[in-house]
Amino acid sequence: MWNEYCTVLLLVWNSWTDIRRHEVSLPSLGIFAAAGLLWNLLFPYQEAVEAAAGAGTGLLVLAAAAVTRGAVGFGDGLLLCVTGILLGGTENLSLLMAGSLLCAAVLGTGLIFGKVRWKQKFPFVPFLCLAQLGRMVWK
Repeated sequence: MWNEYCTVLLLVWNSWTDIRRHEVSLPSLGIFAAAGLLWNLLFPYQEAVEAAAGAGTGLLVLAAAAVTRGAVGFGDGLLLCVTGILLGGTENLSLLMAGSLLCAAVLGTGLIFGKVRWKQKFPFVPFLCLAQLGRMVWK
């Protein structure tokens, strides 16, 4: 359960920086990645393969960032690598899907009502944060 709280803390911190500066905090990523790895070494709560699979989810987003030439944020991919270390593969993929669906619903509604433009850029981390909070409530 500690890993879910750490993930929320990481996402809240980076939601603020993503909204204010349109970037993720690299120091926070390093701190939380190191904490997740160290905690898993000292008190194993998941298999190393599960943590690697979680980071792999972030690697897929990094690949999407490279293919789309920045339409998908590189920082979002790095952030999902760290959340993958904390949560594991299945949980991180669930987080990504829930955040994507939430983002699509909110921005799709904004498009329908004319509040959002098609090529407009939006921070994705707040949607991940809300998705993680929702996942924790419904567990």
